[in-house]
Amino acid sequence: MEYGKPILDRVITSSTTLTEAAKCVLVSFDSTMRSNLSVGLPVDLLCYERNSLKVGLHRRFMDQDPYFDLIKQQWQEGLRRLLGDLPDPGREG
Repeated sequence: MEYGKPILDRVITSSTTLTEAAKCVLVSFDSTMRSNLSVGLPVDLLCYERNSLKVGLHRRFMDQDPYFDLIKQQWQEGLRRLLGDLPDPGREG
């Protein structure tokens, strides 16, 4: 099962910037790691523009990486906030 793929499917479009896509991929990896204990850090992220053959961003995320920890925390808090803002089931519009 591909745990983080639905996140990519909902967010990534042909107009998504490379930076936004990279953040989405990290959120997707975090979701996969939460659901599947056989998936974990380190994660290598490498980005390059199509047809450039030149690396634009390369980073390895290890345990206790401050940026990856921030992504995980903000993603979790944002989801909880959003769920709290959604209307209750059974309530119309």
